[in-house]
Amino acid sequence: MPYNSAKYEFLFDLSGENTERAFDRFRHRNVFRYRTRTIKAGNVLEVEIFPIWNTQNEVREAKKHTTREAQKNLNDKNAKKKFIRKINANFTEEDLCVTLTYSNGFVPDEEQARRDVRNYLRRVREYRRKNGLPELKYAYVIEFGGKDGRRKRVHHHVIMSGMDRDKAEALWNGRGYANARRLQPDDYGLEALARYMTKEPNGGKRWAASKNLVDPKITEADTKISRRKVEQMAEDFEAKPAAIFAAFFPEYSFNECAVRYSDFVAGAYIYAKLHRKAAPPQKQKKKRRVRNEHNGNDGNLPRS
Repeated sequence: MPYNSAKYEFLFDLSGENTERAFDRFRHRNVFRYRTRTIKAGNVLEVEIFPIWNTQNEVREAKKHTTREAQKNLNDKNAKKKFIRKINANFTEEDLCVTLTYSNGFVPDEEQARRDVRNYLRRVREYRRKNGLPELKYAYVIEFGGKDGRRKRVHHHVIMSGMDRDKAEALWNGRGYANARRLQPDDYGLEALARYMTKEPNGGKRWAASKNLVDPKITEADTKISRRKVEQMAEDFEAKPAAIFAAFFPEYSFNECAVRYSDFVAGAYIYAKLHRKAAPPQKQKKKRRVRNEHNGNDGNLPRS
């Protein structure tokens, strides 16, 4: 009976650069096969590869070395991943990030702050409905600044569907400063912004999202990447992953990869990020030429 190692990811904490001991442990038996999980969120693709063990001894070892703190850290890490993926799956450069602050030194408590941002989103929703815009999608964070739990400043970060930026700012209704800007995704999508929104300094942050956000597409396969491919990536963790992932996912470009081992259990855990390639310019030109010929236009001169 095979045993899934996914929930023991925190035990794989030795990088490929570290020790021969870890690599030697990785090469031991007791790995039945490797499971590949892909997560597609917008233009970003994440790949997780983890061992399926063929003996319960590995599970016993994993449980023995599991601590409450390690499990909590993994839960926190996965919660942030979930938020990042949600943002990447639902928002693009057509959408907005709006920062909302309070004026005259006003510091609302959490209940008032939450009421204020919800009322703001209600006004945005009404404006969009009256102006024939698509249904509002959003995710927001309430940030409480200050040290030692004292609230010295409160402001909101809102990611939401695209619209006129001046109007998005005006709908804060003079409660304070409002700044709206277009989102600027990179090869990691909107991860940098999402991580900023979920960091937790000085009292923490509170976030929520609209119910109409789509989920990232997650698939799992036990035969996509063989034990030999994993061994190749472990043996040459600087070069092999890029080549192997490029072959498996040709429509994506490689960003990064981490190969990690464990002192306690067999196998390796591999985590990679890729981003979708842009459409080749020549294909776009070809489509335009076909469309012009269909319309009786040679693509250069206007029709008479």
